[in-house]
Formats: sequence, structure tokens, C-alpha cells
Amino acid sequence: MTRKERLRRVAILCCHCLRNLAFYKAGWRGKSLVLEGEFWINVNSNFLDICVLEWCKLFCDANGKHHWRKIISDQSSFFNSLLHQLGITEDEFNSYIKSMKEYRDKFVAHLDSEETMNIPILDITKNSVSFLYDYLLQHEVEGDFFVDARGNASEFYDSFLREGISVYGRLTT
Repeated sequence: MTRKERLRRVAILCCHCLRNLAFYKAGWRGKSLVLEGEFWINVNSNFLDICVLEWCKLFCDANGKHHWRKIISDQSSFFNSLLHQLGITEDEFNSYIKSMKEYRDKFVAHLDSEETMNIPILDITKNSVSFLYDYLLQHEVEGDFFVDARGNASEFYDSFLREGISVYGRLTT
């Protein structure tokens, strides 16, 4: 796989993660799902699961093809800036990775013997993927790799959050 292809795929994973996170969030009003019933519970859960799977490809699986370390040129600068942007330490980030892997491994990829599912707090998910996406566009572009990319991660996420809220709104009126 060429660097251009890898960069595009990492950016696409960022977009998939953010879009699924936005649709997941759009399905909630406070602590309640907007629409009830097994279908809507499953739809909402699927958005969460795909979001977690995509995030893990980008941040958890250091040996995976799409891990950020395989594509970022200045890894030290990126990682230090990421931690600063998130307002957490490296140990806290590693702990977050562990919680995401645990959710993925024990409730998405397998249904292990744990009886309580702990959904990770998704602020770090959104902020880390947004940082990675924006960093790619600002620091890793080496040609016309991203001619079809949205301006920035925040605009991308917000557009899908609005779309999700609009769809749920039409279905509840």
C-alpha cells in the first residue's frame, strides 16, 4: 500500500468513527434513547460499536495497518500535541486505550463472561480522532490526497450530528 493510500484510509477511518459517533449521540436525549424498541436500540448500539472498532484501528492496535504511528511523520510531536489537546497524561491515555479495547474485545468482538458493559466516555474518542484528522490535513498532505476532504473534523462531526438529530426529529413527530 502506498503512503497516499494509507493516508487516505486513515482519514476515511477517522470519518467513519466521527460519523458513527455523531449518529450515536443524535439518538440520545439526556439519558434516554429518542426512539424506543429493539430496532432503535440495535441501531444505536451499532453506531457505538462501529465507532469503537474504528477508533481502535487508529489508536489501539499498534501493529495494525492504520494505527497513527504507521502514518504520522513526526510521532513525538503529534503524540505530545494530542495529549495536550486532550488534557490528559500518557498514562491516562493508555488507560483509555485499555477501556476501549476491553469494550471492543468483551462486548463487540466476543461476548465474554462479564455481566456489566462499561461504555467508555466518548469525549476522548471524538477529540482524539478529530485531532488526528485535522493533523493529517494540516501536516501530512503531500499532494492532492484529500481533495474531497471536509474542511475540518468539527465541521464533519457537526454536520452528521445535525443530520442524525433531524432524522430522529422527523420520526418522533
